[in-house]
Amino acid sequence: MRLMKKYLFLILMLSGLTAYCQKADEATAINFATTLLTPGSHKLEILEKNIPADLRQIITTYRKAVQDSLQWYNTYSQQHKNETPLPYHNNFGITEVEYNRMNKEFPLLKMKVKTTKEFVVNNTNDQIALKGDDDFTLLDAITIDTKNKTLVIGGEQIPYTGEVNENEESGVGTWKGYNWKLEVGSMDDVKAFKPVDYTMIDLTLGKTTDNKAVL
Repeated sequence: MRLMKKYLFLILMLSGLTAYCQKADEATAINFATTLLTPGSHKLEILEKNIPADLRQIITTYRKAVQDSLQWYNTYSQQHKNETPLPYHNNFGITEVEYNRMNKEFPLLKMKVKTTKEFVVNNTNDQIALKGDDDFTLLDAITIDTKNKTLVIGGEQIPYTGEVNENEESGVGTWKGYNWKLEVGSMDDVKAFKPVDYTMIDLTLGKTTDNKAVL
């Protein structure tokens, strides 16, 4: 959202970003959201990593190898859970040189616009509600309760986690914002292939140093 306040950015791939949370109360975060999500029609640019073709092939091969050996991968991940990135292994399906390149270059890639959608912001009865076009309903579940200073998604109040700061490596430039996150269930149980219900909702609303909004 340049100074015309009509663009928001939905980042679909956040792997490798250097976000960290600081102390900032939720009332401040909700007030910030109110200044960004002004009533009326907005355009939203959905972004994705701008991946070179040869690097994309490396990533595709790696992901397929991991998917084909998922049980092994989960065990291997647990064995090296304190190491980032994981030590190279032949089961990754790519060479060690390719693996190192992927881990080095992918987090630094800039974002590009994948598609543009339109949505409307309504502010009534102390609530901010988002409404997308008929073929774009991703944001429809989001409601900001400006009276009680809370974020609600799909009728569920999402816990506030704090302020987020991103550096230039984020793909859209340096920016700061606020984060809400809800996790129901255990990811460890999911990785262990246990029959459990698991839900993760993670939303960050922020603004870059050149006044582009980030959602």
